[in-house]
Amino acid sequence: MSKGSEGIVVEALPQVCLHDVPTNIMVSGCPPSTPVTLTMDTPNDQGKKFSTHAHFVCDDNGSVDVSRSESVGGSYTGIFPAGLFSTLKEFPFKGTRLQKLDPTKPWKMEVRVYKGHVSLEECDAETVKEVASTTLVRLVMAPGVRRIMVREGRVRGALFLPPGTGPFPAVIDVFGGFGGLREYRAAILASRGFACLALAYFKFEDLPETMDKLELDYFEEAVEFVLAQPEVIPDRCAVVSSSKGSDVALAMAIYLDKVKAVVTIGGMLAKMGTTLTYKNKELWQGGKFDKIMETDEKNRVITNESFVQEMYRPDNPLMVPCETAPVDTYFLFIAGDQDTTHSKYGVEGMAQRLKAYGREAQCRTIIYPGAGHIIEPPFNTSSDHSTYNLPADHPSYKNMKQMVMYWGGEPRATSQAQEDYWCQVRDFLNLHARDWSTWYQEYLLLSLTKMSK
Repeated sequence: MSKGSEGIVVEALPQVCLHDVPTNIMVSGCPPSTPVTLTMDTPNDQGKKFSTHAHFVCDDNGSVDVSRSESVGGSYTGIFPAGLFSTLKEFPFKGTRLQKLDPTKPWKMEVRVYKGHVSLEECDAETVKEVASTTLVRLVMAPGVRRIMVREGRVRGALFLPPGTGPFPAVIDVFGGFGGLREYRAAILASRGFACLALAYFKFEDLPETMDKLELDYFEEAVEFVLAQPEVIPDRCAVVSSSKGSDVALAMAIYLDKVKAVVTIGGMLAKMGTTLTYKNKELWQGGKFDKIMETDEKNRVITNESFVQEMYRPDNPLMVPCETAPVDTYFLFIAGDQDTTHSKYGVEGMAQRLKAYGREAQCRTIIYPGAGHIIEPPFNTSSDHSTYNLPADHPSYKNMKQMVMYWGGEPRATSQAQEDYWCQVRDFLNLHARDWSTWYQEYLLLSLTKMSK
């Protein structure tokens, strides 16, 4: 809670919390029925400023409660409890996606209160003065979570272990087609009781520079590494995947016996762009991406909808053959219906395909209205753009030095999807990576026997 010089107070409850926890922001001490502006800003890990603002009119008590008060202007309108978190954008806007690259450092978000309805430009230029402020601290890693950088054999990544000795359900987390290592989702999962390996698989350290050719043996080595940890339930693991990482995640479920469950989020469910091998044999040769990408009227990269619809036809040989996975393997397919990669067609096509093979009981699908391609853990900003610097040898480098991907989605709908999907994923992982484990059931029985003596 912070009290300004004019007796105006801004309060956040809770002020310090895990990043997937809702935080309410309240203002009090203003004259009744007066206009005020709330702003929020935070730097990303490179120091770029992300900001948002909302205009409110105080109630008869001179108060604003963001969970119940209506924004009448600014970055969003209406009653939207997570509105300030969901609408953070780089200021000035350049299409940069807000991601936490270093999970050991919490988000620090400054909330400021201004008299009247003012713009972000006025606040940035300091032509108006704040009358109260407070700082929110949002942890990506809970206290006691252990982060272990992994360079074991060929495996590269970061292992996150919850506090205590376990046994914890094992999860491998893979992101999409721009490579590197993203750790924040694994860190938040570990904060909720999962032993989670954030796995890099290209464009990181000594790994391949591209995903043109991948070896499933590498992912098998990652599975064995996680399951060998003494704190981990050793007989099964699950995989959480996003975007282009989903085709490999599905291959893990099909060909690796210990992978019993896969979540795909805006996933690539077809064999595209990657030749996949296993034990020196080719599993599949990926289709070409040259017809799938196009630009819209704002020169943003999107995906050709008609091509995607054909690609995800249930009987198309390009579809990943999930029906060949062991019968005790389960899938949760998630997409937003405003995703500009049109991943909803993949979810629908895969559901039809598995039903045709009598495997619908192993498949669950969720398509969120109004959500885009990027569905993050709760209270991350709604990211509808990403900007990437192109390498000098890229075919498009002469025409543009940067590529702007447009992902689609509306902040309010995406925020709602984030909160719901996070509960769905955690329940799915607990069921299939923990509760259905024979080893874990025997462990519980043994523990009960010891307690009864």
